[in-house]
Amino acid sequence: MHMKTRRIGPIGTTTRLLAAVGLLYLALFDGTSWGLEWYDAAVGLAVLPAAGLALGLTARRYASGPVRFMGSAGTTANCLLLVALGVNPYTAGGAALFYGATLLLATWRDQPGCEATVLSNALLGRDDQIGCPLFSPIDEAEARLAARQAAGRQYPEAARSRTQG
Repeated sequence: MHMKTRRIGPIGTTTRLLAAVGLLYLALFDGTSWGLEWYDAAVGLAVLPAAGLALGLTARRYASGPVRFMGSAGTTANCLLLVALGVNPYTAGGAALFYGATLLLATWRDQPGCEATVLSNALLGRDDQIGCPLFSPIDEAEARLAARQAAGRQYPEAARSRTQG
């Protein structure tokens, strides 16, 4: 029986779920009362998804394959966007709603990297990635660990001699 290989590991899955719950709580509740404003819903459920989809459509039109905006430049650009959305009172709630919902979708779809690309990837059948300050390092570390474990299973004598010698 062929098992599907997970693209994110257990730590990436757990941190995404915890972050999603936290962000959705921040977006939907103001203390113990309902805190979602109309503009939060507009930004989180229409504007940001439309922007992500527009970028995905642009990438599909002009890029020959999946876009990889990773490394320090991609992560810095993503951090700047997150800070800009988070400090503005008119976009902070919507950004929390958008990112919380897309984190759930990224976990369900098993997509590594930043959750901002998950909706356009799902709708357009792409695998674009941008650098994520929180999840990219976790995903990379878990991928390296999985590769090391797979190499140890493939060549057990070499793995045993490295640990003994």
